[in-house]
Amino acid sequence: MKNKTQHSISTKAIHGTKFGPRRGPVTTPIYQTSNFRFEDSGDAIRYANGDESVYIYTRYKNPTIEETESKLAAIANTERAILFASGMAAITTTIHTFVTAGGEMLALKSLYGGTYRYFRDNLSEMGIGVKYFSNNLSDLANQITSKTKLVYFESPTNPTLSMVDIESLVKVVRAREKKLKSKIIIVIDNTFATFLNQNPLSLGVDLVMESATKFLGGHSDLLAGALFGKSSLISKVKLKSKYFGGTADPFMAFLLGRSLATFELRVSRCNSNALIIATELSKHKMINKVVYPFLPSHPDYKIAKKQMSGGGGVVTIEVKGGVKNAIKFVDSLNVAINAMSLGGVETLVSIPVYSTHVNLSQKELDEHEVTPGMVRISIGVENIDDLLKDFTDSLNKLK
Repeated sequence: MKNKTQHSISTKAIHGTKFGPRRGPVTTPIYQTSNFRFEDSGDAIRYANGDESVYIYTRYKNPTIEETESKLAAIANTERAILFASGMAAITTTIHTFVTAGGEMLALKSLYGGTYRYFRDNLSEMGIGVKYFSNNLSDLANQITSKTKLVYFESPTNPTLSMVDIESLVKVVRAREKKLKSKIIIVIDNTFATFLNQNPLSLGVDLVMESATKFLGGHSDLLAGALFGKSSLISKVKLKSKYFGGTADPFMAFLLGRSLATFELRVSRCNSNALIIATELSKHKMINKVVYPFLPSHPDYKIAKKQMSGGGGVVTIEVKGGVKNAIKFVDSLNVAINAMSLGGVETLVSIPVYSTHVNLSQKELDEHEVTPGMVRISIGVENIDDLLKDFTDSLNKLK
């Protein structure tokens, strides 16, 4: 069997780490069971003595789930990956593994609204403090104290597509960590980029989270979250997940494993479609602004080109006329679908003030740089001419 690092992402997404002749099914069976029978009580005794190879209960481990996790780890070129029931389950379990009452964490100001609301509304109730830093990192170092246990950020951000210089962030945190003589876990939400376009682990990040509902799953038919990193850290999160309960189920793992076979094909097509869409829409008179990491007009273009191999499948636009025209634009589309998610083979559009960042105050919207006329477009794999016509026809109806 060849070493997993010798194969490309597209090959590892299909085969994981298992190469060469062997007997067995081509497709991993779905072990659709809640628990596993023992040959005798010796199995139970082995488990009680710490033998983690014993299958006892699917919330703890399951062969179908483990197979998909091994493929995910291979894609990320890391030691281990674990699956969760959703991206939020991955985020919350990770946070509470490393930050406890009395501790604090730092988070990027611009975040997915669901993540931000969890940090704002729930962590304080549990005695965990949260401080926020800007994506230019100017205020990061002076906010790190001996209480800081974790730094959390996104890049690109949802939905504004701001970039964080990952290497610079890691350098700042490690310098403070060394001075304070305390370990700080660095976590990134890599959902928008995916490992095809960006590998934060190679840039010094400790743990990478992705909502596998999105580009990893890619077909809008499952909910899942994934966490990637060294076994020493993943094992701690895995232990916590058993008791938090937001673990994966076998059928979801099967669907995700099947989706991974086309991961590289899908995301590459999303990348190419998105760049064309971003370039063409930036010329339309009814658009104030088009934001896409690989457009030279993006304020963080140099950062994006430095740490990403592709610009991703999300384009954010700001329509002239505010939210009224944003609604008219979205409702006039025929190919693109008005739905609150992203990363599927179909093109999806949503208005952040009514979706990801709903019910935030004007001050919070300003801090997140979310405007009323903003529309987030998750580019799918449809024919590019069909997409361009759909967007252009809809924009032409605006006044």
